[in-house]
Amino acid sequence: MENSNNNFKAIIYVLLGMTVFAIQDTFIKLILDNTNLYLIYFVRCIIGLTVIIIYLKYKKLDIIFRTNYLTLTVIRTIAFFFGFSLYYYSLSKLSLPIAVTLFFVSPFFTSIFSMIIIGEKVGIRRWLAIIIGFLGVYLVMNPDFKNFNIYSLFPVICAICYSFTIIVHKKTSDKDNVFSQIIHIYISALMFSFIIKLFILNFNFDTSTINEYQSLLIEWKIENIFSFFMLMGIGFTGVIGFFCLFTAYNTGSPSVIAPFEYILIVWALIIGWFLWSETLTIKGYLGLILIILAGIYTFLREAKLNKEISLDKPLR
Repeated sequence: MENSNNNFKAIIYVLLGMTVFAIQDTFIKLILDNTNLYLIYFVRCIIGLTVIIIYLKYKKLDIIFRTNYLTLTVIRTIAFFFGFSLYYYSLSKLSLPIAVTLFFVSPFFTSIFSMIIIGEKVGIRRWLAIIIGFLGVYLVMNPDFKNFNIYSLFPVICAICYSFTIIVHKKTSDKDNVFSQIIHIYISALMFSFIIKLFILNFNFDTSTINEYQSLLIEWKIENIFSFFMLMGIGFTGVIGFFCLFTAYNTGSPSVIAPFEYILIVWALIIGWFLWSETLTIKGYLGLILIILAGIYTFLREAKLNKEISLDKPLR
């Protein structure tokens, strides 16, 4: 009974966390036209670091910056920053439902990386689920090879990077705790964002390039009070979402609660339709169904095999 109650509480936390992340993605998409992506990243990380340090101080826990896996930590933070830079940028080029749906191929890449990095065996049925999931991705992307939207690959690349960081996190979690790993991600993102800002200042871009990559190249400034509150909202929703998922995965069984992360897609469909009149095509909805079914099968299969790779998953 206690385990059932824990799972119920964890499901509530997952639903709340993914709802908060849906709000965060909406805020980002709303201000990307007039706010530099890396300014958004910078502010998000400052707020995230501040809240985590205050939390650790309040709980009288050690604030650990050191890592026992320097090379893996550097690779992990670069992959995480690069992947989510592409994902957030894709929000300026794709509809919210498409971007979010394509990101949810991450469980399939997690299975692949678990086989490569930590030596887990992936059987024929999980390979079949992976193939079905990728078929769903193909339908969502609905590629027209004469006029292919390259930006539709960005959420998929982000899913690859995210899945890689999950497995590396699993490998290094025996010595580096979850808070120190999150601190590493935030600090590295601050550094990378500022380095990119300094790098871009040395170039003079033509008008067409600036128009195409506006959210990457525009000046670091807050245009108005609306953008300011959106930036604050992005920072705090990121932290709240993380703590909800962290609590969920430490309260309940990962294999039971992980499928409920797909509520993010539902929110993306609702928000996208109401704010931007965005939706998926018929093929897109079919692909979405295949991705969700294949993903849930992957989670259930892990449960049957007693594999808990997702235990420390919520790093988004």
